[in-house]
Amino acid sequence: MEGEDIKTKEEFFSIMADKFKLPDSNGWDSFIDWMTDLSWINEQCICFIIEDYSQFLKEDPQSKEMVTEIFEEDILPFWENEVTEVVVDGKPRKFNVYLID
Repeated sequence: MEGEDIKTKEEFFSIMADKFKLPDSNGWDSFIDWMTDLSWINEQCICFIIEDYSQFLKEDPQSKEMVTEIFEEDILPFWENEVTEVVVDGKPRKFNVYLID
């Protein structure tokens, strides 16, 4: 994902919906719900890269902070181990996030 191409949270949701084939992603709650599902993706290792991170959501620092917080507190911990506690036969996946400038 090219950071300088994403100026609003709506653009972020749209690109994430496209990249991850999310059925619905028009707000933070639905984004978290679908990113902690991903049952349609078979790969056991998922890699998410934002290039030019300093430009990512540059005009919306609150949303930029929210994205970071959601990955740190919700998505990554879920795939690291919570999936085994809340999903029947849930298995952890590697989920790597790279923020590159």
